[in-house]
Amino acid sequence: MNRGLLWVTTFVFGAAATLMTSFGLLAALLFLLLAVPLVVRGAHLVAASGLLTGFGASWTLLISRQFASGGSLDNSTFWLAVGIVPLALGLASLVFLGWRELGRGPAAHA
Repeated sequence: MNRGLLWVTTFVFGAAATLMTSFGLLAALLFLLLAVPLVVRGAHLVAASGLLTGFGASWTLLISRQFASGGSLDNSTFWLAVGIVPLALGLASLVFLGWRELGRGPAAHA
């Protein structure tokens, strides 16, 4: 599978998993099991980056909409971190992949 298409596909899976959390954590985890074959085959880091970025971006967007509408959450820092940490990890791995693809990374010389 094309690496760009793989990233977009897993990004959509990660974003959809965020929406599945409205049905419970178990529903989201079961939904993410659908993405396991994409992560296991081929480019693992590309697929993981897409999943993390998709989940983190969607979660952060939903939480920020909650705050913007005047809503409040118990322990809001934790719930915000649930989105920001995967988003940061996904984007960092995407930057690493781009760096490696351009031939500037340490893995490109191996």
